[in-house]
Amino acid sequence: MNPDLSTPSFHSADFEFAQDLLEGVSSAWDRFASELKPAILSRLLAQGATNADAEEVLGLVMEKLWAQKKLAAYTGSGPLQGFVRTMASNVWLEYLRKHRRMIPATNLSREDDPSDPMEGLACDTASPPQESPLAELLRDALTHALLVVDAEALLVMRLSLLQDIKQRDLCALWGGCHEGTISRKKQEAMEQIRDATLAYISEREPTLQISWQDLIEACGEGAEAILGPSV
Repeated sequence: MNPDLSTPSFHSADFEFAQDLLEGVSSAWDRFASELKPAILSRLLAQGATNADAEEVLGLVMEKLWAQKKLAAYTGSGPLQGFVRTMASNVWLEYLRKHRRMIPATNLSREDDPSDPMEGLACDTASPPQESPLAELLRDALTHALLVVDAEALLVMRLSLLQDIKQRDLCALWGGCHEGTISRKKQEAMEQIRDATLAYISEREPTLQISWQDLIEACGEGAEAILGPSV
C-alpha cells in the first residue's frame, strides 16, 4: 500500500523502517529485536498473557507480519510501534478464543459414524473473511456503550464533535446555558462511553486485560478526538 505523504502525521522514518524490515535488511531486524519485540511482549503481558503465552503469540505476530505480509499494510499514518502492538492485541484475542473453544477431535465423532471427524471438517465450506476479533469486539462494545450513555449528553457530544457546531451556538440551543454546561455534558458522554465500553469488554472477554489507550490505538488515527482521551 502506498503511503499518504500529504498527511501531516505521516511517520516517514517509521515507514522507511517498515520497508527495510520487509526487504530483510539485517540492521532493521536487529532494531526490531531491540525495540519492537519488547513492545509487543509488554503489550501481551499487560493484557494478561503468561510469559509462555506471550512468546507463543509473539511468534504468531511475526508470522503474520512477514509470512503473511501484514506489515505491507502499514502506511506510516501512525507510529509503527502502535501498528504492531495493535496487531499483537488482535492475535492475542484470536489465541484466547481459539484455545478456549478447543475440543478433542474424538468429541466431533458420533458412535454410529466410523468416519474420521477431521475429514468431515476438511469438507466444510470455507467461511468468508471476517473482521479482526478485536475490531469485532470493539464494535460490539461501542454499540452497547452508545445505547446506555445519557441521551442528552450524547447528543451534545455528537453535535459538537461530529457536526462541528460551535459551543456558543449549542449554549443558545440549550436555552442560553453557560458554556461550562456544554463542556461538562461532552465530558460526561465521553466518560460514559469509555466506562461502558471497558465494562462490556471485561464481561465478554475477562481474560483480555485491555486499556482505553489500547482501544484508542485499535480505532486508529482521530479516534481520541471522538472517544475522549485515555486514562
